[in-house]
Amino acid sequence: MMNIMNRIISRSYPVIAGLIFLALGFLTLVYPDILSYYSIFIDVPESRIAIRAMIGGGEIGIAIILLIGERVGLSLQQRSFIAAVIFISVGSIRFLASSFEGLEILFTQPLREASIEIMLGIIGFWAASK
Repeated sequence: MMNIMNRIISRSYPVIAGLIFLALGFLTLVYPDILSYYSIFIDVPESRIAIRAMIGGGEIGIAIILLIGERVGLSLQQRSFIAAVIFISVGSIRFLASSFEGLEILFTQPLREASIEIMLGIIGFWAASK
């Protein structure tokens, strides 16, 4: 039973992570003002273009690697590792950046987001090891 669960997670992790990045990328592409949630207000077209390109495009690019990387020879383990490194990096930097800003991170939105990102990264490293 555990072996079946291990196989399901190791095979599905890159797809699930890819779909997360794809959804975030398309959401940012279509609605760059989503970043106002983080008090980032983009009120000029050049800013919206940059957000769409750098954040939305970057997330879509990561999604493509995770979802169809096998077509260029990336194994499930490699794609899981790529996703895990990205999630761990983003979550860790979110913690670090919060300390730079002097935020009391306990019970704040950055803590919740960083915790989810790090958890997704840990699952990715586990999937990559299978």
